[in-house]
Amino acid sequence: MTDRVFIESLAIDTVIGVFEWERQVRQSLVLDVELHTDLTRAGLTDRLVDTVDYKALSEALRQRLESCRYRLVETLACDAVEICLERPLVDKAIVTVHKQRALRHARDVAVQVERSRGSPSARPAHRAFIGVGSNIDPVAQVRQGLSRLHDMFGAIRVSPAYETDPVGAPGSGQFLNLVVEVRTDLSPKALLKKLRALETEAGRQRNAERSAPRTLDLDLLLFDDLVHEALPQLPHSQVAEAAFVLVPLADLEPDRVHPTLGRTIGDLRAELPIRPPGVRPFSGNALY
Repeated sequence: MTDRVFIESLAIDTVIGVFEWERQVRQSLVLDVELHTDLTRAGLTDRLVDTVDYKALSEALRQRLESCRYRLVETLACDAVEICLERPLVDKAIVTVHKQRALRHARDVAVQVERSRGSPSARPAHRAFIGVGSNIDPVAQVRQGLSRLHDMFGAIRVSPAYETDPVGAPGSGQFLNLVVEVRTDLSPKALLKKLRALETEAGRQRNAERSAPRTLDLDLLLFDDLVHEALPQLPHSQVAEAAFVLVPLADLEPDRVHPTLGRTIGDLRAELPIRPPGVRPFSGNALY
């Protein structure tokens, strides 16, 4: 007999939609989650470690799904069910995502995804974090860069954006900076090549001075927990040194451990002032 844990009507506010106007504001979705597990040991020990911590799972679902930008409900549902299967005691997960009032003459539209442990994963194996920046027509360049990253990698997680003062280039225009997480099966070297191609597509001149204005910067910051001294250098030095990278990265992934420092990104961020000089929240229109 299979035991089950249910989470019903979990509210999620995220950016989702095929049309640009849909992605200008967050939309409310509702998730129903059914988890298949074995509760025999929990019934004997009365310990949380022997069951599915549904509170922690709910927080994990909300944290990831609300920091992503999706086009399709189907993609979000597949993402959600695999987050459930990351819990070691979950043997099967069924997630139903409701997007109410998605159709004019229907009260609700729902997508249901069912996966069992050991099913082929729809998500690429590697997690990569990319710093995105521009100070030449930055809103348009960053918006286009995010769109191209989505075209290339599918669903992406996007941090809040920040207006930042240029480092080492007094008088240069202000930057717009944020951090994106992508899932990929590419190697770090192949991924870096893709990012360089996107920079070139955006008009980036790589032979310019280091402090020269940039149409689009795409820096590979972290790739899983890999430490690599050659090109690309991983982790990128800016992760621990530059507030314009560390602040948005901490917004996106505060519990991730820096591969060489052994400290969480959130702990590194906590050493900076609450409002680091030269780093201000972007208050303009939605970028993605």
